[in-house]
Amino acid sequence: MKYLAKMVGSFACGVFLLACVGAFSAARAAEKVVNVAYQTTYSPWIAAMVNGAFEAATGYQIHWKKFDSGAAVMSAMASGSIDIGVLGSSPLAAAASRGMDIQLFWILEDIANAEALMVRNAANIRSPKDLVGKTIAVPVASTSHYQLMYMLDKWGITQQVKLVNMTPTQAAAAWERGDVDAAFIWGPALGRIRPTGKPLITAGQICALGRCTFEGMTVTKAFGTGNPEFMAKFIEVLNATNRDFVEHPDAWGVGSKNMAAVLRGLGGKADDAAEEMALYKYPTLAEQVSCQWLGCGEKGGAAQTLKSTAEFLLQQRKIDGVKADYRGAIAVRYPDAALTLKQK
Repeated sequence: MKYLAKMVGSFACGVFLLACVGAFSAARAAEKVVNVAYQTTYSPWIAAMVNGAFEAATGYQIHWKKFDSGAAVMSAMASGSIDIGVLGSSPLAAAASRGMDIQLFWILEDIANAEALMVRNAANIRSPKDLVGKTIAVPVASTSHYQLMYMLDKWGITQQVKLVNMTPTQAAAAWERGDVDAAFIWGPALGRIRPTGKPLITAGQICALGRCTFEGMTVTKAFGTGNPEFMAKFIEVLNATNRDFVEHPDAWGVGSKNMAAVLRGLGGKADDAAEEMALYKYPTLAEQVSCQWLGCGEKGGAAQTLKSTAEFLLQQRKIDGVKADYRGAIAVRYPDAALTLKQK
């Protein structure tokens, strides 16, 4: 999920850098060490990260590193300092379009209703036509921006609104000052503005119209290829944690040990974390490998989302070209292996 604070400018190190990345990954694999980048999205898997579940299941030493944007994660993976990283569909589409050797292997969250186009009560916006002449805050090149532009075009008002590029935190502050009439954002900032506004449309509703977004876990090809057993066990923990969250919600509520672990990992307030986590959808292992998400090659849901997102980024002049298809940016073989282990 989330926005690209800045797009990665170039991969000037070229073949030398790629060779170094492969060498670094091979060395770490031999030592059973992996570097994993995460971002500040409240999600069940953060509890497993804090509690050491991944290390216990895989036997690897894992270095967890927090990043504030997909652009920063992309840069770190390109340099070889990160083997596995969390990326939203927008920065992942940019990375794949630029030829980065990283692959999506798990859908962390279907963004569903965790992002929304909120309208201020004071702005008297009751329908899309009421947006005409209004100011909308949105992080440019984000999943929210991607979906917003799709809907503005669908409503026929693309040229009749004013868009301002703001982070979610900036948008919430502008909202409270009365500087913007609407905002398409996520996370704690969304909860901050909700008491004085209402959703005109959510990311989940836009997904139903054909423009979905997600936050996923990606791996460098070098590390994934060299560590298939680790990948399957890593995914088992992701899946088990998600299923526990869905099937035992009381064990994840405010005041629970699981929620305390999430807060130790990311900080913030329990109420905000609980609200945000409840807005996402967490695909099952079977759904992950289906055509809905990682399966079915170029016709799969994730590949289609990456292509349509890349087309949007090209229109926004954030990338220079779009690939014919994006199946090469997806590694369904790892969740397939985890599914096989589960069935044994």
